[in-house]
Amino acid sequence: MARSPKFLNTNALWGAVGVRTLRRCGLTHVVISPGSRSTPLAHAFAAQGEFKVTVALDERSAGFIALGIAKATRRPAVLLCTSGTAGANYLPAVVEARLSATPLLVLTADRPPELRECHSGQTIPQNGLFGAFPVWAAEAAVPGTGLDLLRHWRQLLVDGWQRAQGPLAGPVHLNLPFRDPLPPSQPEKGFQAPSGFDLEAFTTLPAAGQVQPTLTPAVVASLLPRTERGAIVVGPHAFADRHESARALRELSQLTGWPILADGAGTLRGDLAGTGRSITAYDLILRDEKTAKSLTPEAVVVVGPLPTSKSLRGWLRQADPLMLLLGRPGENTDATQGRWTRLDGTLTPGGEVPARPASATLRQWQKAQAKAGRRLEKVVAVDWPFEGRVIALLETALGPDDRLFVGSSMPIRDLEWFSHPAGPGPEVLCNRGANGIDGTVSTALGASLDGRRTVLLCGDLTFLHDSNALLSAYGHAGDLTVLVINNQGGGIFNHLPVAQETRHFEQLWGTPQAADLGKLCAAHGVRHDLAETWAGLARHLERRGKGVRVIEFRTDREADAAWRLKSFR
Repeated sequence: MARSPKFLNTNALWGAVGVRTLRRCGLTHVVISPGSRSTPLAHAFAAQGEFKVTVALDERSAGFIALGIAKATRRPAVLLCTSGTAGANYLPAVVEARLSATPLLVLTADRPPELRECHSGQTIPQNGLFGAFPVWAAEAAVPGTGLDLLRHWRQLLVDGWQRAQGPLAGPVHLNLPFRDPLPPSQPEKGFQAPSGFDLEAFTTLPAAGQVQPTLTPAVVASLLPRTERGAIVVGPHAFADRHESARALRELSQLTGWPILADGAGTLRGDLAGTGRSITAYDLILRDEKTAKSLTPEAVVVVGPLPTSKSLRGWLRQADPLMLLLGRPGENTDATQGRWTRLDGTLTPGGEVPARPASATLRQWQKAQAKAGRRLEKVVAVDWPFEGRVIALLETALGPDDRLFVGSSMPIRDLEWFSHPAGPGPEVLCNRGANGIDGTVSTALGASLDGRRTVLLCGDLTFLHDSNALLSAYGHAGDLTVLVINNQGGGIFNHLPVAQETRHFEQLWGTPQAADLGKLCAAHGVRHDLAETWAGLARHLERRGKGVRVIEFRTDREADAAWRLKSFR
């Protein structure tokens, strides 16, 4: 019978059981923030040899790197830190993971109970550290050698792993107290492993998978009123299988006769191109009050969260249609507060279905799409550096095997307005749970660790806000290009009513900056290219390979805002 390796202390045994259990669950990626109290697990993860281990000095950045890994792999990544304020820096990533239903297993090492509430160094109350944002949180027992305690530890990890990707997917927080000695090489007086303990047998688990209820288009259609005045709205959702999802949406559209309004940040726009049922210019179409009123829906199916478009949300709120929400079990994803019922399950193709003839409403949408498309082509057909034209350039540069990670603020809105692909394009990822700019570069860096060519489109403030991500660029094994639209400030505010506050606008909202991005990149050993022409930008986007590179494209946010105002008036 195989025996466990020789251990010198309790924590070494505890760490070995923990990492073997997680490996059997299916864990592949671990992000570690350096520290002392987490030594038993950090050493065990590194020594196990079967994990992809990323070490990130800045904890906030580390949290988003793990988030990016989880978004790309659609499986939990482990995030490990020491005790004290280290874990507090994970909060923004935990918030985003919860609101975007991204599985994450957050392990915070802690001091044992006897060293709490007595001003012991690097000790703060860590239970409940992330408030209501974890889908589940628990504290492990202080490590011991009894089989009952080891069973508790094993099953706590299995439970956490499965809850992170269960029906209500998201972050799980496990707080882990450790007593000294922490290093596995330090002998512990009186330590003795359980007699006859077999580590391999103890951590062997039955095969299991996440069972998600499936919904066929026919089932969904049967629950909808028979009306041609409807729409299928698809938000910025990460689908497990984009091809199957596109097929299911086409089937649902054929059964109902309704158009598909898919967010540009949801990957499926390109996959649905050519069907005649995908309306990509809905934001511009619905800005016209007369047209929006003529297209008022009686029923709507919403797949995933609502798209970014303010026009679309206003249209739904005004119409107050009957709504079926598909996607997020147990949560209300309708910010319009409409008349909805939720269907918990995954929309899955059901097979060939008879297509209903194009309804008068669908033909009206198609006519409006053609008109809006011609208008948008004129908006971007300029020689000067208009930010909206960047989207068309990315559609040319990136193919279906690539990935586009898009930042919040203007980039994600530009994607919604100006992305009208002729065919399948890159996988699109974003942080649209909390809709913030926090951790964007780190998330994209984490996503690129799966080896797929990844391009991040973001603004200068988003890049600078997360510039500590460049600390993890050294030796980066993925392929990440960061395209920074540098308009020297917060361009989105130039499009909001607050822009009329001329006296304090620049100071409080424009937030101008004069950072030298080239020197910032050089300080971290990261390649930086300044693209000064459209041809130059296209040429720089052709570069690929392991590592992180930054392309800077400078624009004028005032001129950009003025052109949009004139074009969309």
